[in-house]
Amino acid sequence: MRFTTKALSDALPSDMTPSRYWIAFSGGVDSLVLLHALAALREYMDEPRLCVVHVNHGLSPKAGQWADRCARQCAELSLPFTLCEVNAAPATGESPEAAARNARYRALAGLVESGDCLLTAHHQDDQAETLLLQLLRGAGPKGLAAMPMLSEFSRGWHARPLLEFRREALITYAEANGLSWLEDESNFDTRLERNFLRHEILPRLKQHFPGLASTLSRSARRCAEAAEILQAQAQADLHSLQLSADTLSVKGLHALGEVRARNVLHYWIHARALPVPSEVQLQGLWRSVIGAAWDALPLLQWPGAEARRYRDALYVMRPLLDFDATLQYEWDLSAPLALSGLGHLRVQTTTGTGVACDCLQGQRLSVRFRQGGEKLCVAGREGHHSLKKLFQEAAVPPWQRNRIPLVFAGDELVAVSGHWVACSVMAEAGQEGILFQLENNS
Repeated sequence: MRFTTKALSDALPSDMTPSRYWIAFSGGVDSLVLLHALAALREYMDEPRLCVVHVNHGLSPKAGQWADRCARQCAELSLPFTLCEVNAAPATGESPEAAARNARYRALAGLVESGDCLLTAHHQDDQAETLLLQLLRGAGPKGLAAMPMLSEFSRGWHARPLLEFRREALITYAEANGLSWLEDESNFDTRLERNFLRHEILPRLKQHFPGLASTLSRSARRCAEAAEILQAQAQADLHSLQLSADTLSVKGLHALGEVRARNVLHYWIHARALPVPSEVQLQGLWRSVIGAAWDALPLLQWPGAEARRYRDALYVMRPLLDFDATLQYEWDLSAPLALSGLGHLRVQTTTGTGVACDCLQGQRLSVRFRQGGEKLCVAGREGHHSLKKLFQEAAVPPWQRNRIPLVFAGDELVAVSGHWVACSVMAEAGQEGILFQLENNS
C-alpha cells in the first residue's frame, strides 16, 4: 500500500476526536514520516493539537545529539516539542529491550491526559516481528494479536495509524520528500531478539514468501478476534462462577471443563491485577487445587500470588504476609490500630447493634488473636460456642482464622472483628454501639 498524507488521514481513528495528539518521535525514519505527514495535514485537522515528545533513554553516547536534532526538526515544522529523559537500565533478569520499552511508556503515560491520543509509528513489518516473537515465546491468541490499531492508554488513547503500511512505503515517502533521519546503531545489534529476526530471519523468509508481512498482519488480526471471543466467554463464565469478589466456585469450574476453566481463571486473575500464572502453573492450579479432595487444604504459589481452596471456594490472592499470632495490643479506640502484617483495625459507630459503648466505659481494651480454646456467647444464640465451631459454621477459611482480631475488655472476649459480638455487651435498640472492621494491607 502506497503511503500518502491522504492515506494517513484515512488511517487516523475515525470514531474519536482527541483534543491533542502526542506524536512519539525517535528521529528514525518511521516516526519522522509520521511527524512530517501529520504536519502536512495540520491545516485540515479541525480539533486536535499536535505535540511531539522525544524520549531520551540515555543508552547511546549520541543520545543528546539525537534529542537536539529532534528538537530542531520540530522547530522547523513549528511543532511544540517535549523532551523526556528516563532511566532505562534493566533490572535483574530484565532484557535491555523490555527495560527501555517500559521506561519509555511510563514517561509517555505521564503526558497523556484525558482526551489525548498517543501516536506511534509502528508499521506492518513491526507487527510481523511482534507476532513472530510472541509465537516463539509460546503466547496464546491475546499475545499473537500483537499490536492493536487503537487501544486505551493512560488517561486517553494509543493509536498506530501506520500499522497497515510496509516500511518500504515509508522510506519511499521519506526519500520523495527529502527527509533526513537518524539511524540508531543498536537497531543492528543482532544479539537482541527483535533485531535478530529483522536482519537474519525475516529477509530469508521474505525471499520465499514476499507477502509475509501482510500475511502475518492478517493472522494477528484474526488472533485479536479470537482473543476477543475468548474474553467474552470468560466474562460470561465468570458471572456464573463468582461466589464473591475474591472467590470462585470449584464445582462450577469443574462443570466448565479444563479448557474453559483455565480461560476464565486467566481472565479473572488478570482482571484483579494479580500476576498471571504460566501455562504450567495454570495446569497445576487445575489439577492440584481445583482437583483436590473436598476436605483438603491445597496451596499453589507462584511469584506474587497464591491459590488456596476451602470447600467449594477457590481463592487466588497475594501471598499471606508473615504474621505473629501471639502478639497483643492495647487500644484506647482513639485512632485506628496498626496490626503488624495485617492492616488497620478501625471502629464504626452504629446504633442498636455492635458492642454497646456504655459497656466499654472504664474497661481496658486489648486486641489478641486466636490461640485455641476461645469461646463466645454470641448474641441471639444460647450458650457458649468455641470459635473453631463458629468459624466452621461461617465457612471462614482456616488460614484466615488466626488472623482475625479478637477484641477483649479485660479478660472477656467481647467481639470477633467482622463477625460476632458477645451477648453480654450487645447494644440494644436505640443504644450507641461500635463495630470493629479490619482493613487489610494490599
